[in-house]
Amino acid sequence: MTDIAAGAVPWYRTLTPLQWRALFATNLGWLFDGYETYALLLTVGPAMHSLLQPAQYPQIPAYIGMVVAITLLGWGIGGFCGGILADYISDASGR
Repeated sequence: MTDIAAGAVPWYRTLTPLQWRALFATNLGWLFDGYETYALLLTVGPAMHSLLQPAQYPQIPAYIGMVVAITLLGWGIGGFCGGILADYISDASGR
């Protein structure tokens, strides 16, 4: 049984510098994506008040829901397309 399988070596000791950079980059992407969504949630209410006529104010929750739904749909489509693209790039580089 190897040291890794036996649990004698911590998982982070087995990572290469390339894997550490990939982990760091994905964590930065996740951080900025979360910040963007948080900023959206903070600003969408005041933005809707400034964009809509006062008669449309009762519809603001529906518009906010649509904006958040489009954001989540964009996350899903971007993750799907980005994953496929990353698979093609990693296959082309021979790794």
